[in-house]
Amino acid sequence: MLNKKNMQSYLSGRGGIKENSNGSANTQFRPFLQSKATDQSDTVDDPSDKDLDSEVIYDEANCPKVEVLSEDGIAQEIVIHLQDGRILKIQCQY
Repeated sequence: MLNKKNMQSYLSGRGGIKENSNGSANTQFRPFLQSKATDQSDTVDDPSDKDLDSEVIYDEANCPKVEVLSEDGIAQEIVIHLQDGRILKIQCQY
């Protein structure tokens, strides 16, 4: 059975968990992948720039409305209008 001293020894040097001067652990979140920037405008085409056809494919009472934006018959973006007013946009990349 591991006691606190053995567990601290086991976890030492593992990164991510650091003790403060008072002996409590610092649990700061660190993402696995570091992104260099959140702006991806140079890598992803913005469908709002293009002339897209809009088709509502699902619109029922008490359910989210689902809309598909397409160009030349090919879906480019799926837009889901949630009941609380939020909008979820899903880019379609082929």
